[in-house]
Amino acid sequence: MTQYLVPLRDVERELNKQMKALQGTETIHLQRARMSNLVIFCTNLEQSIEVFEQVVAITAMHPTRTLLLVGEPGAERELTARVTVRPVGSKRNVCVEMVTLHAGGSVVDRLPFAVRSLLIGDLPVNLWWQTPTPPPFAGSLLYELSENAQQIIYDSIGWPDPTRGVSATAAWLEQVERPGGRWRVASDLNWRRLKYWRRLLAQSLAEASAPGAIEAVDEIVVEHGPHAVVQGWLLVSWLSRRLNWRVQTGRVTPGVEMCWQFFKAHGQARIVVRRLDDGPAEIRRLRISTRLEGKPVSLLVEAESPQRLSMQVEGIDTAPRTVTVPPRSAIDLIGRQLSDRERDPMFRESMAVAQVMAQSVER
Repeated sequence: MTQYLVPLRDVERELNKQMKALQGTETIHLQRARMSNLVIFCTNLEQSIEVFEQVVAITAMHPTRTLLLVGEPGAERELTARVTVRPVGSKRNVCVEMVTLHAGGSVVDRLPFAVRSLLIGDLPVNLWWQTPTPPPFAGSLLYELSENAQQIIYDSIGWPDPTRGVSATAAWLEQVERPGGRWRVASDLNWRRLKYWRRLLAQSLAEASAPGAIEAVDEIVVEHGPHAVVQGWLLVSWLSRRLNWRVQTGRVTPGVEMCWQFFKAHGQARIVVRRLDDGPAEIRRLRISTRLEGKPVSLLVEAESPQRLSMQVEGIDTAPRTVTVPPRSAIDLIGRQLSDRERDPMFRESMAVAQVMAQSVER
């Protein structure tokens, strides 16, 4: 797929030129499919190539005008623009537009100004922050890029300092989604990955399925692959909120596990988030210690495969429960998130609990 290098001032002209070239001498009427503006920021050329390929599939699900920004730290690099117009999938008469802006060093600070001139004003703006830097540590660049955004999408997978990142991001969310101001929502792809874990756990702990189990829970242990600690953290934050537990103390053994003590209605409870030495960057299993039918039991939820979760009760004879998980690649996650600009109260509440947990570890 060819991208044409043009001066920034000629981007719109080049987009129109490529539209005419695609139409050629045929009598079909070409349409530009644009449901929103999608602004993507990454920090190196290799990553931008990967994102470029993903965007081809993403825009087949949610057509956008895509502005892919490459802001490389270090050496100075003048701002350049590359433009392409291509059909959406197999639809020869429907096209999407993509502009890649590349800058380096101090010139990166000019990217927000270039973006403003290329946004389609009457369409929503989604900003995909595709870097391992948590949003609150991004400084003025993210602030300026998100000035016109209705949604900021980020991914907490692989954050280098999870405790600091979670604590700061919880506070940042309060500022980004401040009630009474212009509508804006922040979305973590890690939260979307947990949708079916939360669904299966909610069903398994429901009073109709497991009478009295939710009040008797006294320990939760999560095991995850490398780089997925925040994913496990988000899940136990949601669970502890659902159980009405209050954080008492916390400790961390870097690279090994995080552990918290909680107060509950009748006594205390414990949560452990433990890192496995290898495997995919996701939660592998979760064990809940509780009581059913007057007996101590364990509810074990495992990822049997990328598309299947199972829950079985150890200690009594019951049938296992399973749920099918749809694909969760970056393409699928982003494609769905682009159309979902509603605030999620459960996510905000879970992040508030995660912030308290982070503060207990920092103390």
